[in-house]
Amino acid sequence: MSSATSGPAAGESIRRHSRSFSFASRLLPAAKRGDVERLYAWCRWCDDGVDAADSPQAALKFVDLATEDVRRIAGGERPVAAESRWLAELIGRHDLPLEAALALLDGMRSDLTPAADFHEDDLERYSFQVAGAVGMLLCPILGLEDRRYLPQAAALGMGMQLTNIARDVAEDWRRNRCYLPVEWTDGLRPGGGPPDPRQVQQGVRTILDVADGYYAAGEAGIGGLDPDSRLAVRAAARIYHGIGSRIRQRDCQVLDERARVSTLGKLRLFALAILAPAGGHRSTHLDDSARRALATAERLVSECGISVQG
Repeated sequence: MSSATSGPAAGESIRRHSRSFSFASRLLPAAKRGDVERLYAWCRWCDDGVDAADSPQAALKFVDLATEDVRRIAGGERPVAAESRWLAELIGRHDLPLEAALALLDGMRSDLTPAADFHEDDLERYSFQVAGAVGMLLCPILGLEDRRYLPQAAALGMGMQLTNIARDVAEDWRRNRCYLPVEWTDGLRPGGGPPDPRQVQQGVRTILDVADGYYAAGEAGIGGLDPDSRLAVRAAARIYHGIGSRIRQRDCQVLDERARVSTLGKLRLFALAILAPAGGHRSTHLDDSARRALATAERLVSECGISVQG
């Protein structure tokens, strides 16, 4: 599929599936916005391929197909799926870290056989795979030249994923999944009826506190991006962080209503993003929670096989 035909479809995908991300992406220059939309559309294609599969076996077959396409791209071969060619085109222009694309697919593969007991280290790894990896894929498109900022990008994606998990507890529970670690919820596990509201509230409160550290670590690296990319990324971070604030305003009660940030609220957060300092310090001026978050992101980036040197 050519960029001429994939561009509009990619833009529609991001508008339909992520209003917050779509709002922030409009702040990017047109060329960068188009490539961000194409990357998002590829990620969405991967996600939809799993969700729309008729069986776990079919979903696994899809993930294997997408993974083989990434490996073909790494070997200089033409991928099989038309959607994979969006990714190949982006890699050709921006040298995206293919290890991050493989990590994303590994996260989707792990989701097909959820663990009976989901622990804190499982949450860290899963959030890195399905969101921190996307943050790293975005970096070359957004003009990052200093690879030492890649862990910050991963941390920011992880913070957003933790917010998503807090918001979507009820939806995940209906799919027989719970991403709130058992250590944070007095042993909450899916299955056998509705979740206990007190256990959910306890887990959501903890996951939002942990997310704060990842947001702080991630925002500290925004200064490493091109100047014309920083506002969009900062706005996206503030909007997602704002979802967490809305959840806290409801005393972390997430089972009856899905938290959202209104358009007016997004505009207010956008204004605050404009006024925020430029950032650019990779590890200084971080509190303890942010330093722990950054250290976790650095470890996971290294385990993924991505070099932050050069």
